[in-house]
Amino acid sequence: MAFPVAIPGVYDYEIPDKFIDRITPGQPVLVEVKRSRIWGVAVEIKAESAVAGKIKLKEIIDIKEGHWADSNRSLLKLYEWIARYYQCPVGRVFRPVAGKAVINKKAKTVTVYRCIDTDGARPVLKDNQRAALEKIRGCPEPLSAALLGTRFGIAASILASLCKKGYLSKEMKTVFRDADELSYSSADDGKVTLSPGQLDCVERVAASLSAPDKPFLLYGVTGSGKTHVYTELAKRVLSAGRGVIILVPEISLTPQTISRFRAAIGDAVTVIHSRMSDGERRDSLQEIVAGRRRAVVGVRSALLCPMDDVGLIVVDEEHDGSYKQSDTDPRYNARDAAAMRGRLQGAAVVLGSATPSLESYYNALTGKYNLLTLNDRFGTARLPAVKIVDMTVEHKEKNWTALSRYLASRLDEELSLRRQAILLLNRRGFSTSLLCKECGYSHTCPNCSVNLRYHKADTVLKCHLCGHEEAALASCPKCGGLKIKYKGTGIQKAEEMIKERFPSARILRMDQDTTRRKGSHAAILDTFANGGADILLGTQMVAKGLNFPNVTLVGVLHADTGLHFPDFRASERTFQLLTQVAGRAGRAELTGEVVIQTYCPGAPAVRFAAEHDYLSFYEHEIKHRKELSYPPFGKMARVIAEGPDEAAAAGFLKKAAKMVININGADTGMIKILGPTVAVLARVDNVYRYSMILKSNSPVPLGDALLEIRKLAAAELPTGCKCVVDVDPQNML
Repeated sequence: MAFPVAIPGVYDYEIPDKFIDRITPGQPVLVEVKRSRIWGVAVEIKAESAVAGKIKLKEIIDIKEGHWADSNRSLLKLYEWIARYYQCPVGRVFRPVAGKAVINKKAKTVTVYRCIDTDGARPVLKDNQRAALEKIRGCPEPLSAALLGTRFGIAASILASLCKKGYLSKEMKTVFRDADELSYSSADDGKVTLSPGQLDCVERVAASLSAPDKPFLLYGVTGSGKTHVYTELAKRVLSAGRGVIILVPEISLTPQTISRFRAAIGDAVTVIHSRMSDGERRDSLQEIVAGRRRAVVGVRSALLCPMDDVGLIVVDEEHDGSYKQSDTDPRYNARDAAAMRGRLQGAAVVLGSATPSLESYYNALTGKYNLLTLNDRFGTARLPAVKIVDMTVEHKEKNWTALSRYLASRLDEELSLRRQAILLLNRRGFSTSLLCKECGYSHTCPNCSVNLRYHKADTVLKCHLCGHEEAALASCPKCGGLKIKYKGTGIQKAEEMIKERFPSARILRMDQDTTRRKGSHAAILDTFANGGADILLGTQMVAKGLNFPNVTLVGVLHADTGLHFPDFRASERTFQLLTQVAGRAGRAELTGEVVIQTYCPGAPAVRFAAEHDYLSFYEHEIKHRKELSYPPFGKMARVIAEGPDEAAAAGFLKKAAKMVININGADTGMIKILGPTVAVLARVDNVYRYSMILKSNSPVPLGDALLEIRKLAAAELPTGCKCVVDVDPQNML
């Protein structure tokens, strides 16, 4: 038994006779742990326990039946591989599918009303009761009181009277709790004639469905119709009776993706993501394990869903950093785990992107992946023209607003033609920092080593790391001066400025603050898709995968936001973000334009993005990766020691580094150590952080070293401190 909670290790339990032939590895099992009942997962069925005769084993209390596991144990092998490769207890891998909040959730039932047909004499009805009864008789299926009230205005008192007089009966009905995204509307009817290029991609993947040998990388320019390839493949796989998993990087992409797949393949689709309620997630999992839904669309955790006989796994926008779970165990990358699940289950794996990660494109060029390409946009659409605006010139000419004069004039033109625009500013809040102009004091978070962000709507200063909030300051806390300046432009400030400049424009803002409520992603996108707004202003969540035919203008307000991060992937991420958001313009018959505002117009990431030239960017960037032995030219792991005791965290990493040198041959070049040093984010929520990087040409010595570090942490780290092992890290902060 392994547990998806903070219970390390694997434990033995006795199988009662009633479960002997019904339990299989990978199945959720209810057991007692220290007088509490906890759901765990069976990982192995043994004839005899190693502790038999020494202690009396507790019995299994209950099991969850259905297709939680498959006959060849491929799912369990996947979970074990994730635990082993990403260095975490195997029980933690089961958390998305066997967590307490989901597994303990019961099915939802409602009371519905059914007409009773009988020839016997019954009490006379009043006019309103007779009218209500006729409406209920006309319903094709029994409905609840809430639905009868909403549709026909039938009061609960009338239903009670009809039941009492013998005209209606009440019964319980199990109700499937649909995620909000399943109600997203779309004009797409699912009928598409594939282009020759799309059809070639489909046929090449389809030819390998019976025995896939390696993943496919589908490299297609933005708007080339990669989704059409996915849906056609999904139809073929489902018609063969096998399952389909579709991964998207952001929750904001699930509404449109689901609507496209439902239009193509019907109601076989369900959804999994973190914003679902526990009940919705429970019902989605139940539909999957029961085999009633054979296609799943979701974010990274959907990859771990217990679906047997998967025939196709699609990872859309495969380059996206959101596929890497960095904040908790298991710190897996769903893209790479998808390739492993495909291998274990004999499923075709398709990784799609207009801006593939350097690792994936390198794998395609070296033969580890099959390469598919779509060089042209689908239908009559053409790639948009791109205009780079140097904001240093704007400042020299006294324009200090977030909008360049050129972008403002283009917005005027497009809005006058009743067309839509998307504006990207990847900064939350109103202002990025608070500065005293008299003494130079900058107000930082008391718990973290970052500036507080000003949120004007709430008149508070917020830390985006630990959640600390405090009232906005009117004077400097250091010198008492009144010359307080809120510097930098966040998305709230940009929204205010755009409203002033375009008072008649209808503006929707889409960021972490406006999408906190359940269903808010779908609501915002639905409003914009149906013409309910003229401008969609958002952070990076508006940059990927969205398709709005009436969007003809895209503006990037600050293209340099992530360019200067202390991260070897900073340039790649900037190029990907700019290229992806540029791809939202001109996706139908209307011509599109993209305006990129930047202080670094000559930066390769900006220049190549403006030219829609992924291949030149790849050639430029891959040279630097090779010189420094960064991925894809080596394996990497990041080890972070953190805790309230700064000396303990720093001391542990120094000892760990010395141990690696002594036992794993770092001096001979097998493992190279960078650090230990203070982490870029040196303090988060009053926790001090130190980090080091381990690099190796082979995953084997690296994995061995990381295992020894974990053992050292378990033995020597003081209470309150912890060691985080992040294999193939995406976040270097």
